[in-house]
Amino acid sequence: MSYESNIAATAHFFAGEDKLLSYEVFAAGSTTVMENTAGFSLQWDLRTVQDGVDPLRGQGAVVLTKNSAISGGITITGVFNAIRGTNTQRVIVTIADTDTESLVGGRYVCALKRMDAGLEAVLSHGVVELLVAAVR
Repeated sequence: MSYESNIAATAHFFAGEDKLLSYEVFAAGSTTVMENTAGFSLQWDLRTVQDGVDPLRGQGAVVLTKNSAISGGITITGVFNAIRGTNTQRVIVTIADTDTESLVGGRYVCALKRMDAGLEAVLSHGVVELLVAAVR
């Protein structure tokens, strides 16, 4: 089950800075039971949003992709437990400053997807408000 994970302007996600995005992954149809992501092939994309269109309905080009291949920018950390309160397993997406320094500020969409053949599923999706500071 995909869950919405927005990065609002109040999260201070600035273009040109290093970020670690942390995701919990829930079992299909649940908001309390966790999914063990060990061994998953994962991809995270950041896309532009078409002007005047609901961000989750009309997306433009991919501007950044991360994946779980060696040095691809996605790692799995922590220890899995099906009970959310004791689960420390997280999918970590590493964003380097150089990944976003050329992007303009504004609204984007992102999604974390399982890419294993026959098991493809969007695990998380959301709107990202990317900010631009005077220095990058």
